[in-house]
Amino acid sequence: MDKVFFDSNGYKVTNTSFTYKGYKDNIDNVMSLNIIEWSKAQRIKYGLGLGIFSVVMFYTIGWFLVLPILGALSEEAPYTYITEVVTSIVFIIFSIIGYISRKGCTLELERNNGNKGTIGKSLNRNYFDELLSAFAQAKKLK
Repeated sequence: MDKVFFDSNGYKVTNTSFTYKGYKDNIDNVMSLNIIEWSKAQRIKYGLGLGIFSVVMFYTIGWFLVLPILGALSEEAPYTYITEVVTSIVFIIFSIIGYISRKGCTLELERNNGNKGTIGKSLNRNYFDELLSAFAQAKKLK
């Protein structure tokens, strides 16, 4: 029978398996679990990157859909800068969304074959610390 080291909120660590978000993996296939803490500078860079990407996508997709409508509206309106205003609003909104989405900690799983992926987010690092210590105990017993 498997000894359970940790079982909470979608994560379960036993001496033979690691279960996360409904996926079950043999503990031998998981090389490590890492916690990524986002600093303020990293969050700002990610937010600005997402804002720039959103403007590029706005113009790429909007070239055919949105920009002609905004162009027609700005020609008839007393002000002609509606396209620039909408672009600025898109940039600001997605920059804020990018900054907020990187709040807290991210849990990263690394497999033996080199694949890495994030498997969870939490505002509280202590939750992931408990999971990491249970994972380390299970790996020692194996």
